Amino acid sequence: MEQNILEIKNLKFEEQPKNTYFNLKVQKNSIHSILFKNDKLKKQLLDFLIGEKVEVEAELNYQGTLLKPSVIKNLYQDQIFLINQYSAVNPDKDPLGIFKFNKKGEGENKSTVFPEMTIAENIFFGREPLKKFLFFKSIDNQKMIEKTAELLELLEVELYPDQKMLELSPLEKQLVELLKTLSCGAEIILIDQAVIELSESEKQIFFDFMQQLKQKGITIIYFTKEIEEVFAVSDFVSVLKEEQNKGTRKVSELEYNELALLLMGK
Repeated sequence: MEQNILEIKNLKFEEQPKNTYFNLKVQKNSIHSILFKNDKLKKQLLDFLIGEKVEVEAELNYQGTLLKPSVIKNLYQDQIFLINQYSAVNPDKDPLGIFKFNKKGEGENKSTVFPEMTIAENIFFGREPLKKFLFFKSIDNQKMIEKTAELLELLEVELYPDQKMLELSPLEKQLVELLKTLSCGAEIILIDQAVIELSESEKQIFFDFMQQLKQKGITIIYFTKEIEEVFAVSDFVSVLKEEQNKGTRKVSELEYNELALLLMGK
């Protein structure tokens, strides 16, 4: 019997009708798409999953342990990581300061890229391997480069540990972000429309790497508005509509028109 890594019970969205709740079960080692139309509902669900929505009465069962919303935040950037369309935006290309150059910055548009740093420095920022000499510690750059090279071998695109992030394409930056989550020991990755700016061929490279991550035991919850993306990458899909989960289905047993009706129909 397959194990659920995560289960949401009785999540109530803002302005949701009385006695109407959102429930969700996500199977371990799967790619589970959340298909949605309403950005506001999607944001509320994401906020709950990263512990930003702590005033609700809903519960989250994670790895068999029941957690209250106030505790969920402890999982974020420990076992749960979020990547969205803003994660790999270079702050130096943002003269109006729309994007936050910090994971802990305020606002939802947060870049996690340090453009003048190398790929290796970005992946291991704040977690650099250290070497000791007598009573002193310093960053072990050689070990960091070696570990980064091992991670980069997983990609279809050719990248090098000493390349600066500002030299990379949007696809390459997003792939490096995925490698970062892998190096951190992520168990769940939340991916929110991260391919929205990519070409069809680039999307396929991104989706192929998502499959690799799944094979390494990582569970992915993928938020999208595109039905085609669900069929391209997902094992399961849930339809977020009218403040409810309108149904969780195995994608291999679904027809396109059936899923479209769940999303668009009354």
